[in-house]
Amino acid sequence: MDRPNVDAGDVQWGWTCPLCETDASVRRDPSSGTFRWECDADDCEAVGFGFPSRRRARLALREYRERYENIYR
Repeated sequence: MDRPNVDAGDVQWGWTCPLCETDASVRRDPSSGTFRWECDADDCEAVGFGFPSRRRARLALREYRERYENIYR
């Protein structure tokens, strides 16, 4: 199996949305069978989708957050 040697952290619970600092949930998309992360805030439209696993979705969320934080430093 091709897994990057990266710690995904706590894969049971959501992480923080990079745009609004609200919790972001990771769940399976029933229409495609892939995983997606999405911000839990009603007024935030941040979403990532099309990931083959929950772990990959969380890694992508963390990577997006790190890139977003580095833009405004």
